[in-house]
Amino acid sequence: MNIKKLLLSAVVSTLAFTSLTACDDKSATSKEDSSVPKVIKVGVVPGPYREILDTYLNPIVKKKGHELKFVEFTDWVQPDSSLESGDIDANLFQHQLYLEGIVKNQGLHLSSVVNFPTLGIYVFSDKFNSLDSIEKGSLVGIPNDPVNLARALRVARDLKLITLNAEKDDQKASLADIEKNPKQLNFVVMEAAQLPRSLDSVAVAFVPGNYAYAAKLDLAKAIGKESVAEPIKLVIAVQNHRVNGVGKFLRDAVLDPEFKKGVDSDPVFKNFAMPKWWNE
Repeated sequence: MNIKKLLLSAVVSTLAFTSLTACDDKSATSKEDSSVPKVIKVGVVPGPYREILDTYLNPIVKKKGHELKFVEFTDWVQPDSSLESGDIDANLFQHQLYLEGIVKNQGLHLSSVVNFPTLGIYVFSDKFNSLDSIEKGSLVGIPNDPVNLARALRVARDLKLITLNAEKDDQKASLADIEKNPKQLNFVVMEAAQLPRSLDSVAVAFVPGNYAYAAKLDLAKAIGKESVAEPIKLVIAVQNHRVNGVGKFLRDAVLDPEFKKGVDSDPVFKNFAMPKWWNE
């Protein structure tokens, strides 16, 4: 009798473990889904990308018998968690490196399907009309958050305004890493949102694109801009098992010549950093 009870207990435990394992692996083994919903819910964050999608991609999507519906999030966590859970069909807010990091760190089952036009960092000045004309000792505003500060310094380096310590990781560059500063520029760190408003008090400002766009700065009047690397251009992401369904549909829509034509004709969006495939 005791043996029967032990056997029964073992069977129950095995079944329970199998059930839990199956639940844990559900998203990893989701069946391939090639369907495309009539209304495609796309997660976005505040900024220009919803406008690009609505103005230039939605007409193409509608011609194919579908429609984009936008779900706006106010942080950088919910767009991926909502996509993972299936509450939305796709999102557009992050670059490839960020997506790869969150997939690895959180075990998400998401993939990118296409790179997208992206805002970089733009260099503005109300005092100088070119980088060469920047005077020695000028005040230069840069963002104070570590990610954008390092990014602004890399842009300054690439524009030949400074050099950085080659032995340091330029992804974590700080003011202490500046090696050569031939114009003796005085860098002033401040909140990124304040940079557009600082142009009357600093000679030059390195403004992240989202803030430049929000402040309605004319991107075409920037005296310098970031050469945005492909891994940090934004991507449209979907669940892994939907790459060949809604993922392929959105990729094909973005690659449609009409989308490129529309963006290239827009006075603002044409100044974004374009994906590598744009002119291929």
